[in-house]
Amino acid sequence: MRKIVTRALAALALLAGCDTAADFNIPTHKDLKPGGVYVAYVNGCKEGCDQVAKGDLIQTVDGKKVETRRDFLAAGVTDGKPHKLELLANKTHDPKQVTIVAETQDLPPLKDIPPFWTVGAKNLDKAPSWARRRMFGHASPMVMLVNIDGGILDGRQLYGKKRFIVYWDWGTRTEQAEAITFMKVLQKARADLEARGVDIMFVHLRFPTNQRQAAMNDSDLRKFIQKWSEKKPDGTPYPPLPTYRFPNATEFNPARQLGLENAYTVFENLGSSPTIVLMDEGGIIRWHSEQTQVPPQGSEVTDPVQYTIIEAIKFALEDL
Repeated sequence: MRKIVTRALAALALLAGCDTAADFNIPTHKDLKPGGVYVAYVNGCKEGCDQVAKGDLIQTVDGKKVETRRDFLAAGVTDGKPHKLELLANKTHDPKQVTIVAETQDLPPLKDIPPFWTVGAKNLDKAPSWARRRMFGHASPMVMLVNIDGGILDGRQLYGKKRFIVYWDWGTRTEQAEAITFMKVLQKARADLEARGVDIMFVHLRFPTNQRQAAMNDSDLRKFIQKWSEKKPDGTPYPPLPTYRFPNATEFNPARQLGLENAYTVFENLGSSPTIVLMDEGGIIRWHSEQTQVPPQGSEVTDPVQYTIIEAIKFALEDL
């Protein structure tokens, strides 16, 4: 029994620890520096896609240079005809040429998806190093989220819009305080974010590292939000953020836990609360930070909690 407990604690410590680029294939500045279009995930095609790997950088399509996802999609590779790709291999940057034959395919409820989920390498490289945890550079992972006001969303339904997602727990007083601060700042920034087409999702769950506190139900979440919401100058509270939670054991349905990648879930990639995930409209995670970041010397914002959420908001407004 002691060995089992020790192994479990070691696993939890590893999950909550620092993610390394080598262990989780996290794209670094060095990996992205050559530019081009970063392959986040291979959906497959009739011919050639098995020679393309996550992390490869597409440089040209049929001799034409590509630098953004829009460039790649505009190349029209899903017409069923051969198309020649020039790429740089993941990590090594060794040049390679691949000819693919692709047709549009469906990933219900999505239709006409491309052979690869992609993002411009320069755009992906805008995130700071501390916002490159293990989901960074992935396509929307498998997840099932319950809206406390009704309805269910999955990872595929997140595709098509920019998302500012905060995953938070209340296992400790520190985690509660951090979640409250994040919520208050986001309530103030909500109008600006929505004006830029960014939807906020405030998601409560019991993190894998929380062994003491059960997750809140819908009623508890509403009370929590009502109690701690930021107040306007006239004393009235800001509207509550769109709030979600992970499903309980009765609600959970594996068939509803969907994403843009197979066998890759949000839950297995969460380490510590609070976690911020910023996703672009193409379903690519452009920011994944956990806990809070100590501000650099000379920063106007000196509180780590405030600094972390403010930096994420700036990124969502300017670079997402």
